[in-house]
Amino acid sequence: MKRIGRIGTVLLLLAVLPGCWDEDSLRDARLGYGSGYDLTPDGELMQTIEVVDEPQQTEQQGAAKNEVESGSGYSVRQTSDIIRTKVTGDIRYFKYGFMLFGRSVAEKDLYPYLDILYRDPRNPTSRVKVAVVDGTANETLRLKKVGSILIGEFITRKIESLEEMSVFPELSLETMLVMLLDPGQDFVLPYLKQDGKNVAAIGNALFHDQRMTGSLNVEQSILYSLLMGAHKKTARFVRKIKEGDRHNLENYITFDAGGQKSKRKMKVQVRDRHVDVYLDLNLPVKVTEFAEDHLHEKDTVNRLNKDLSDLLTRDAEAVLRKLQESGCDAFGIGRRIIAHHPALWKSMDWEQEYKNVRFHPKVTVKIVGSGVFN
Repeated sequence: MKRIGRIGTVLLLLAVLPGCWDEDSLRDARLGYGSGYDLTPDGELMQTIEVVDEPQQTEQQGAAKNEVESGSGYSVRQTSDIIRTKVTGDIRYFKYGFMLFGRSVAEKDLYPYLDILYRDPRNPTSRVKVAVVDGTANETLRLKKVGSILIGEFITRKIESLEEMSVFPELSLETMLVMLLDPGQDFVLPYLKQDGKNVAAIGNALFHDQRMTGSLNVEQSILYSLLMGAHKKTARFVRKIKEGDRHNLENYITFDAGGQKSKRKMKVQVRDRHVDVYLDLNLPVKVTEFAEDHLHEKDTVNRLNKDLSDLLTRDAEAVLRKLQESGCDAFGIGRRIIAHHPALWKSMDWEQEYKNVRFHPKVTVKIVGSGVFN
């Protein structure tokens, strides 16, 4: 009898309970793959969306097609609604890949443009890439394709490949939120530009107080990743190590620090309201190109270790100086002070005090490999 009663209860529940209330059918949706934001000359917000129509499973010879539409208004929700009046079907973000900010928006407070995305559970955040474009996001998305690849997929692939090359930080809309709201930590974002019918990397855009304040070029961005201890499998540099003709290959060396077990140590020291940051980076590298050769000779290797250490230490000083000039506390020095010196933090105007932080970087390079001639 107990078993019959349990079966009856289950059948009753199945009859009265609804199905999946949050089910959203891919078959009936048009996929919003990515979006871009700009400010118009009148100060209105212009949102541009790439909508992708993927071929049905039965259409094996078909190819995905995209449509790019824009709408202007006074809020993200309003511009989204305007775009929806221009396209057929309902836009869903199952495969949302990226958000692109034109420089006009990036130099403003970013959070108002992101607020709705964090509040609406239908918007994915964990895998969404975020980048800044020099110029307008609208013009970049209007390319529609780069070669045979749809613009959204191309931008996403571009960001992911340059993350693996240690140029861009590995960041998503989700992980970005913590830094957006942290008064003691700033952040950097991938910085792109439209180059004819292509999209190229400038480096990284520097942010302070949720707005863009400066930038690093590509090689500075790679060194920044190493100094942060966040480099990936590739972190390649080309350096001129001999005086003479800049077109002579023998005056250059190419080396890669990616995939090596570097050792990084950062110490923040506070004395009498003065902040000193000691940043030591021990960097094993592999030489991938050196036309002069002689890497089998100990004296040559020792000379190169010293020269490259001096070069990268000076480069690190330049990177840190650029961060300070931009007010970008990407290393989270303020976060350290909040944690270990809370009373001092409350008495400081960090925006002014950060400019006075004394950085002491030291990069020590050690050649540990040189290809088949090792």
